[in-house]
Amino acid sequence: MLRNKQFWTIAMMLVSVIASAQSSTSSPYSLSGLGELKYGGFTQHTATGGTSISQQNENTFSPSNPASLASLRFTVYDVGAKMSLGKLSTSTLEANTRSGNFSHFAMAFPFETKRKMAVSFGTNQYSDVGYEINNRVNTDTPSYYNLFRGNGGINRVFLGYGIEAFKNFNIGASANYNFGSIQALEAKVYPNSSNYFSFSDETYYNYKGFDFDLGVQYSVLDTVHSKKNTSGIIKHTIGAAFHTNASLRGTGYRYAETFIGPQYDKGILVPIDTLLFNDNLRDTVGKPAGIVIGYTISNGKQWSVSLELEQNLWSTITDKRTNTKFFDNTRYSAGFSIIPSPKYDEKGDWLKKVRYSAGIRYENLYYNFGTEPLKELGISFGLGLPIVKSVRIEGEKVAVVSMINITAEYVKRGTTNNGLIQEDYINIGLGLNLNDKWFTKRKYH
Repeated sequence: MLRNKQFWTIAMMLVSVIASAQSSTSSPYSLSGLGELKYGGFTQHTATGGTSISQQNENTFSPSNPASLASLRFTVYDVGAKMSLGKLSTSTLEANTRSGNFSHFAMAFPFETKRKMAVSFGTNQYSDVGYEINNRVNTDTPSYYNLFRGNGGINRVFLGYGIEAFKNFNIGASANYNFGSIQALEAKVYPNSSNYFSFSDETYYNYKGFDFDLGVQYSVLDTVHSKKNTSGIIKHTIGAAFHTNASLRGTGYRYAETFIGPQYDKGILVPIDTLLFNDNLRDTVGKPAGIVIGYTISNGKQWSVSLELEQNLWSTITDKRTNTKFFDNTRYSAGFSIIPSPKYDEKGDWLKKVRYSAGIRYENLYYNFGTEPLKELGISFGLGLPIVKSVRIEGEKVAVVSMINITAEYVKRGTTNNGLIQEDYINIGLGLNLNDKWFTKRKYH
């Protein structure tokens, strides 16, 4: 197991990554709708292809399915950050990108009652906007370029509750507050002439709104006998979650001006005149309803295999800027994890106590840039490095296992056909999952 000194060194490294991370994406497709949709699960869930809806664990939970809270045995603290290294490609050009971001923070607390239950709260990203597109036109005199730039995104704060309604059947619900801002700028810049006025048109909106998640999980236990006259318990779990739609109401402004192009091209803004300034504007954007279903088969803490299908009804939403409807966002995921020897209360080979994970996902994205939805493929691998301590629960010595989670994911998005852009990314995730035992009943003799 990792010693305390090693643990705190890695923990401080994670805090440094989060503190220095820039809240941005480099995807040009994030100019559409609410931007690039972000995965709402933890680092360890990314390692299994994003599957989490039907997973049950005494040490962690799924923010996407509050029913999973009822399986918790320990208090959970989970925090993570990620870094992305990418390449953008057209049929003729390539560009490298780099971005980093805080991904999530969450806590959950189980309670010792007649029925298993727990509450959670936390924050994560729903979407991210960060693009800069420079379309240079050299066929006209003087030459100019069209600039499109945007930043911002939508974040989420959630409060969840899960309970075992009856044996092997969990239900849960969470309330989510969505908030954030999106800034978009369009400009026409003449970099070689001061005789032509360059101009820009900028909009900014600050959005907020509520939605809810409802979830269920049902498990069936099978006793399996091997040829060596030993038996084990195989668990089958079906999970589902429904995400309600939401109207995010925004307030903001629109500002347009002229400026000197050659100076702007050097990074210096020299305004000439204000063309338009409208303040206290109102806007409403839609966040669609969605459903996720999943199945997990597992053998205790040793191994699990998960399958998952998600669909978000973006086709019910229209992009007001272009008056076009989006495509439904559909995701197919599969993943597995294995711990060769999960007997943490015994001494042994440390590598056999590490959790090894892998997963794959395939998505039809919601962006509408043609007659067919863009595709995205993700292949992921992950490690869970155990941190073990012993506590006494009702006189019994119990091993409490925390994890440092490391995930690497390759993502391919889009295509170079029909004038589009293909994106290839390597995403590195670092997460810290801490467990402890709170609210323990003490025995007196």
